[in-house]
Order: sequence, then structure tokens, then C-alpha cells
Amino acid sequence: MLEIHTVQVTPFVQNCTLLVCSKTGRAAICDCGEAAPVLAKVAEMGFEVEKILATHGHLDHISGTAEVKKALGVPFFFPPGDEFLRVSLPQQADLYGWGRVESPEPDGDLHEGMALKVGETPLEVLHCPGHTPGHVVFHDAESEAVIVGDVLFQGSVGRTDFPRGSWEDLQQSIRTKLYTLPGQTLCHCGHGPTTSISREADSNPFVRA
Repeated sequence: MLEIHTVQVTPFVQNCTLLVCSKTGRAAICDCGEAAPVLAKVAEMGFEVEKILATHGHLDHISGTAEVKKALGVPFFFPPGDEFLRVSLPQQADLYGWGRVESPEPDGDLHEGMALKVGETPLEVLHCPGHTPGHVVFHDAESEAVIVGDVLFQGSVGRTDFPRGSWEDLQQSIRTKLYTLPGQTLCHCGHGPTTSISREADSNPFVRA
């Protein structure tokens, strides 16, 4: 079972999540868009970080990853369908005036059906393309929580007007991968507040079940 802590990072107010196994105290950092506040939270809470994860490759979700990876000496896992975004990270950062940002090197791929754990807590990896082609989400059935990145938000959904985005794919991902989860499942979103599967399936103005 996971304890989930949120650190807001970057000028885009992105939610970096710290996933902590309640049995072992071991943790994963998910979507590290900025290093300093994440490292400060890790030090404050005393988490033993074992890996870094990314839901997708946009700069506000991975710009701090290389620095954190070096600081903690832990592996980074990334969805290969977003490789084009990862390798172009320095150019993305320049475009937004973020200064020099290093592209993090993955140590392994994230793909649907893989065996992934944080400590002793198993995570189900679901491929949810649309916002980006490689986007994945992480579902912890025991704690009834899912880390949805930029697929689904409270009352909204992820943009699809970025390179290689697809509105058709996004709708299908939400309906077939997210709305089929138990309704009480909490959605920890890449931006904005936490919501639930049932709330969005019933009332999301963009995609309903």
C-alpha cells in the first residue's frame, strides 16, 4: 500500500508525487520536473528513494530528473513512446526560457503489463496515450489510487494539441483504462487537485463514461 505525497514544482505548477511503500518506507519519485524542492522534501521526510518514474516526457514532468538521479544515485524508468520528447528536452527548456536542462538517461522502460514495485507494493502500469503517445499511469489497487499524469484532471482532460497528441486516443484511454477502475479510486493528477474515477466518469464535461 502506498502513501502519496505531492510537491508542486516548476512555473507550470506541476504535481510531482512521492510514492512511499507503507510496509518498507522505500519510495519512488514520479514526474520530477524540478530538483530542489523534491530533494528538500525527501530529506525532510527521510524517504529511502529507490527509483524515479515518469508518466510522460514533457519538460515540466522530467526537467529535474537528471539532477535528482545524480544526487540520489537511483535508476530512472521512462515510457519509450515519448523518447522524442526526452531527447529534445534541452530544446524544450530553451523554448520556454528555463535555461540549461539536461536530458535524463533512462535505465529501463515503462510499459503496460510489466512487473513494477515500490518497496513491496506492486504497481499496475497502464498505457494511456493521447496527451503524448507514450503516456503511462500507475495504479495501486490496494490503496485505491492511480497516478494519472496529464491524462485526466478534475473537470478536465489533458491537451492533445502538442506534437503527436491524439484526441481520439485520449478519449479511448480514459474510457477503457481509467473509467474501468473502481469508482472510489483516487486520481492524483499532474496538475490541480485530486479527484476520483466516479466523479469524472459521471461529470467530466470532456469525456464521460
